[in-house]
Amino acid sequence: MTAAKVFYPLIFFVLLYFLFNNTRNRMKYMKEGMEVLLLLNEDDKTVHLLSRLLMAVMILITGIMIRGLMETKTYTGEDIMVLAVLPVLVIALYVPLSRKTLISTLGIHKRSNLVRWENIKGINYLKPDVKNKVKVKIIYMMMNKETSINLTFLNDEEQLEKFREYAKTYRNTKKKDKKSGR
Repeated sequence: MTAAKVFYPLIFFVLLYFLFNNTRNRMKYMKEGMEVLLLLNEDDKTVHLLSRLLMAVMILITGIMIRGLMETKTYTGEDIMVLAVLPVLVIALYVPLSRKTLISTLGIHKRSNLVRWENIKGINYLKPDVKNKVKVKIIYMMMNKETSINLTFLNDEEQLEKFREYAKTYRNTKKKDKKSGR
């Protein structure tokens, strides 16, 4: 038994799990009445670029492998199916993970993770760096542990001001609702 016969089905099931989980969460958020407030332009640009490059390399390598198998005539139908389906699943997984960071009525959606407004303990606005970008550090509770994420804005951009307004509005609203017992 080769490593590929174990590795490819394992990756296949892990990708299917992530796709199922992502779709289920998205439907749950829609049922909760999520409204999109803001899509961030500057956040995670390098991650998106590296993801695109990795995706292109993976598709290219898979194509080369399929062509090599066909030319040497040392393939089975199962080999071709696994090599063809895996890149399709990875692309399907890449789409939700490559979306722009989203600010919604539920919270901050970054790389398909949701940080709810009520879990946010603090927001620190750092000084602009040499590229005139402002890092915003969001400190929140996750599984009874304090964690943080960073968002990136251009200093003179109106998205930063909108984010400040939304953060102030939704964090205060959620705290008031929680205290009143609703």
